[in-house]
Amino acid sequence: MALNAQLVGKTYPPIAFPLEAERVELFAAVIGHEGDDVPPTFATAPELAAGLRNVLADDELGLDLSRVLHAEQEYEWGRPLTIGETLTAETTIADIRTKGAMSFVTLRTDLRDEASQTVVVATSTLLVRGDA
Repeated sequence: MALNAQLVGKTYPPIAFPLEAERVELFAAVIGHEGDDVPPTFATAPELAAGLRNVLADDELGLDLSRVLHAEQEYEWGRPLTIGETLTAETTIADIRTKGAMSFVTLRTDLRDEASQTVVVATSTLLVRGDA
């Protein structure tokens, strides 16, 4: 099934994502991060909660997780994350393109702080295998 390219520009409802100390500490321990700061890769957690969860549940998009490979990831930082703050994560389908039997879905997730200032912009591209 082809992806619905008419959904480029669709923005999913934002979610609140608290950076709780225990959650950050557990994440840091799992990846071997030392120090008291928030590991930069922790930005992936709210990105997945706001982005991947929504696109997989979007029947109108037609994304089948069994055909998905994570192809690219990029972060644009405004400042480091801070334990105790609550981020708002909002994902937009930035692009859908097809090359041969494969499609590429690019998601942009904006992570903003309580003052609505952008902290991180996460861009991920998913490769979706087509029917062989």
